[in-house]
Amino acid sequence: MPHPRTCSQSLCGANTLVGDHRPTIPSSSGLIFAHGSPLAPWRVTLTGPQHTDTGLLLLLLLPLLCCSREMAGFVGTVVDAAIGWMVQSILGSFFTGQMEAWTREVGLDEDVEKLKFEMRNVEMVLAAAEGRRIDNKPLAQSLDDLSELLYDSEDVMDELDYYRLQQQIEQGNGSSVPSGFNPEGSHTSSSTPSSAFEFVYNATRQVTSWASCDRKRKREDEGPAHSTLLTIEVKHDISKRINRIVNHLCTIGNAVQRVLQLVIAHPITTPSESRIIARNARMTTSVLIESKVYGRDAERDMIIDLLINKGCNDLNVLPVVGIGGVGKTTLARYVYCDQRTTDHFDLQMWVCVSTDFTERRLTLEILEHGCKDRQEYENINNFNVLQEILLKYIRNKRFLLVLDDVWEDRDKSGWDELLAPLRHSQVSGCMILATTRRKSVAKLLGTMIEVELNGLDEQDFWLLFKAFAFGNEKYEGHPSLQSIGKQIAKALKGCPLAAQSVGALLNTCVSYKHWRTVQDKWKSLQEDADDILPILKISYDYLPVHLQRCFSFCSLFPEDYQFNGEKLVCAWISQNFVQCEDPTMRLEETGQQYLDRLVDLGFFQKVGLRYVMHDLMHELAGKVSSHECATIHGLKAEAIRPRVRHLSIITTAFDKDRGSFPTEMFEKVLQKIGPLPKLRTLMLFGRSSMSLLESLRTLCKEAKCLRLLNCFVTGADISSIISLLNPCHVRYLECVCVASTQTSLYRVYKYNVSPQALTRFYHLEVLDVGVSGNFVVPTDMHNLVNLRHLVSHEKVHRAIACVGKMTSLQELRFKVQNVGSFGTRQLQSMNVLVVLEISQLQNVKTKEEASGARLLDKEHLDKLSLSWEDSSMALQPETAKDVLEGLQPHENLKTLEITGYGGATSPTWLSGNFSVISLQILHLEKCKEWRILPTLEMPFLRKLALIRMLNVMEVAVPSLEELILTDMPKLEKCVGSYGMELTSHLKVLIIKNCPQLNECTHFQSYSSFDAEQKSWFPSLNKLSIEHCPQIMYNFVLNFVPVQYICEF
Repeated sequence: MPHPRTCSQSLCGANTLVGDHRPTIPSSSGLIFAHGSPLAPWRVTLTGPQHTDTGLLLLLLLPLLCCSREMAGFVGTVVDAAIGWMVQSILGSFFTGQMEAWTREVGLDEDVEKLKFEMRNVEMVLAAAEGRRIDNKPLAQSLDDLSELLYDSEDVMDELDYYRLQQQIEQGNGSSVPSGFNPEGSHTSSSTPSSAFEFVYNATRQVTSWASCDRKRKREDEGPAHSTLLTIEVKHDISKRINRIVNHLCTIGNAVQRVLQLVIAHPITTPSESRIIARNARMTTSVLIESKVYGRDAERDMIIDLLINKGCNDLNVLPVVGIGGVGKTTLARYVYCDQRTTDHFDLQMWVCVSTDFTERRLTLEILEHGCKDRQEYENINNFNVLQEILLKYIRNKRFLLVLDDVWEDRDKSGWDELLAPLRHSQVSGCMILATTRRKSVAKLLGTMIEVELNGLDEQDFWLLFKAFAFGNEKYEGHPSLQSIGKQIAKALKGCPLAAQSVGALLNTCVSYKHWRTVQDKWKSLQEDADDILPILKISYDYLPVHLQRCFSFCSLFPEDYQFNGEKLVCAWISQNFVQCEDPTMRLEETGQQYLDRLVDLGFFQKVGLRYVMHDLMHELAGKVSSHECATIHGLKAEAIRPRVRHLSIITTAFDKDRGSFPTEMFEKVLQKIGPLPKLRTLMLFGRSSMSLLESLRTLCKEAKCLRLLNCFVTGADISSIISLLNPCHVRYLECVCVASTQTSLYRVYKYNVSPQALTRFYHLEVLDVGVSGNFVVPTDMHNLVNLRHLVSHEKVHRAIACVGKMTSLQELRFKVQNVGSFGTRQLQSMNVLVVLEISQLQNVKTKEEASGARLLDKEHLDKLSLSWEDSSMALQPETAKDVLEGLQPHENLKTLEITGYGGATSPTWLSGNFSVISLQILHLEKCKEWRILPTLEMPFLRKLALIRMLNVMEVAVPSLEELILTDMPKLEKCVGSYGMELTSHLKVLIIKNCPQLNECTHFQSYSSFDAEQKSWFPSLNKLSIEHCPQIMYNFVLNFVPVQYICEF
């Protein structure tokens, strides 16, 4: 916890910081500097009731009196939006009507209101100074302290919310709407920067007198209204912590306010000017800088061919996409200066767009190429006139325009205006070549398929690396240096800019000692203007704060890690990085939008169903997160900052040979990091980390603010780990159960595998115990009212009594039983379910009982599975029909599976009024009495699977992507509309064990079939026909190419 401080007098009076060495700047007539504090090199105390102007003048001189701030890594000195974002997040999450009512009930409302007021003051002060560069080390330290206080504020409010939930649950009124996720969205201050300081100055007088008035009065004298669970001791502790935070915010916030007010009153540049200068510092040229371009001949020739031969009457835009430093600008220059390009185009133009997308500026730069007489346009301010001049000069020319380093991906109307005159050229074949890091730019501007630029291949990269490191690509001397060079080059992953940066450093001293030093420390090379990471950081700086936090958090994962998108989003949600922006969307959907955006912007790449980060992006994440995130990788002893919030321990290198895991050495490394009481994330990667159970226990016991834990344990150890955690804050708990086959390696603790302590984790949102672990459901697990995702064996889902109280669950496998706590009415209030499986439906006797599940109300439900046991077929078909009728889902349903249904006909909601109009997948299996299937005229249906439908004789199908007909002995007809519309989208066609099938429109012959048989199935990639003799011999062998047929 922070050092105790008290704010003894008003904000505008003489405040004194007690018991802390952090910087304080109260009002003054005297100025005292105390040097040498470990957290703040200067301690400033302004004392006395007079000469405020003198004190403020001295504050203005602080940047001159203090040494300039040299931040480690990428931690900057710009007052950015991060702190304001934190304030808004906390205010929007916890300071809700629900929380206000409860704190009033328990007698903490005044304390909470004071905290709310101070946080809003901080928000407004920083909003007024957002984007300004402040070269003032004490001020930067104060901003860091503000961040710490905001984290403390979030923790204490989260703890209060925990007690609120505990009271409701223990009184039988469990709530699944935590104040930590307010559907009304985050708070946004309505104050404008221009009035913020005036408002704060006046308001702080009020809050100070309020805060100082009888601060130490006894709360018990007031008498809490109805609090039975919030004890006097707990109330006093929380009140004391809130008031300590308020006092700190008073002191530091006031100091920051005064300095920032002076900076704003005496600006060097306007915020917009400073942003433009900062963002548009990079300029590029079409003149070849490189004496030789390595490894890009194939890309150059391909692009030139596209530019010359693929042009048409309309203006074409060819995007070149790649991460920063991969050589996009170099390749564009290579193309631009090629003789084939200059011979083909009448006019060539080069414009560096960068991050300052201004239509007028870009039009002027284009004009400088097309119109040599500057006097004709340089004094014209009217944008329309400028465009008319541009059109006049390019109208009759075939031109190539290179737009280098494009960032703008949202202002489509701005792009349309900029390119309007270029689109009216009367000569065909005009082209634009646009280089960008963002796929979203390529999607917005591109009229041709983008060229994706990757790193150089190993051979070309080695030549380039030698040219920089040795000064000669043909250098073959010093075998030892070449060996070191090849190892370094391999680590640079083919990135040309990295080769230039590292090679230049190696070239300063071509010696074995120097090269070994660089090999050990190349990742912490000097960050100058030509280094790769500062260039990549421009991309990071351009992100909104919420995406910055999501990206930087990923530094905790190992390099080359393959991210599961759903798990990553849940991890972000656990840290409150994902904010409610649209009340109709789930947080998971919003988080997925965040991830998709990071993919579009090049921070992630999607590979199949997984996501990966380029090594340089991973390194960038490590740099920008160094103040909050830390990683212990192997036995490397890394300095861990005491304020670190997120920690990962990576032991994957020892997984292959578990018998040699250096447990004692690892324990020593972990012991050196000291206690981390404010840790919010602890993740262990590598099964061998099971050997660190004792250290894991210690960390879990000390980390009182932990929100996410991911570890490897034996099934027997889950209970012991969970019992050590503080239940107040935990949102994400993943315990990967690993069988302990070597007792000498993994000590097995004999604990009950049913973790009863888990039932007190009222904020828990994700519980992942694996699908194969021996996890026994504890009593009262339904207390986990905020649990959104339960990853476990289906028997765990089915064993939760009164699961209906867990109204935040989004996936559930529910087994109907003839007892009250397992009846269908348990489902009636679970309206955020996305995936639902209901089994043992033979235990439901009436339509009314089935309707009690209220599936019709579950608008988020994407997948529904309904099943009856085979042994229930003696049940009356009419009863089964009534039950299925009562299980009508919401029209948004996308996947429906029905198994073991005993009725003979379809429910009306599937066949009559087509209430499931969004259905994409329909799977019917083992419905042995079902004779008449519905007419499937659902507009979005793309997959139909009919399996063991023993009495179905005919099925009518629409155009599909997948059709599966299996084990249907009476099926005679599979019909649909004739023509290509039935088969053009079909990718998978499987027909098995349908001996009576003799009519299938998919293979039906008609007059033009022979002529078109090659394109009859243009999308087909799998066709399997088995034990369907009439179809096989009458149609398939005559018309379908043999290579498509796969007999099982």
